[in-house]
Amino acid sequence: MIEGVLVWLGILVPSALIGSICGSVTKKTVAVVLSGAIPWFGLLSALLYSEYFLPYQGGGASMWPVAQLFGGTVAAATGIGACRFFQSKKNPNQTGANNSE
Repeated sequence: MIEGVLVWLGILVPSALIGSICGSVTKKTVAVVLSGAIPWFGLLSALLYSEYFLPYQGGGASMWPVAQLFGGTVAAATGIGACRFFQSKKNPNQTGANNSE
């Protein structure tokens, strides 16, 4: 149980950190794209590294595509959510989808 929680924290915390950095440093549209793409590709690189470069650890079939589908989606959504949160804190009087910088 604790291992599962640690895995999710290992996905969520870096994704939120990357999203908050992107939201506070870059422009609005670029920040949203980067805050979703960087965690998604980061998780993909970690999964592919553990699948192809680390020694075989036993077990059944390779499930990295399923892990990427669910974990990558959660990582991207967390990064985008953190980005939007920090953008709203940075510009509190600018809300809505039509405000572009």
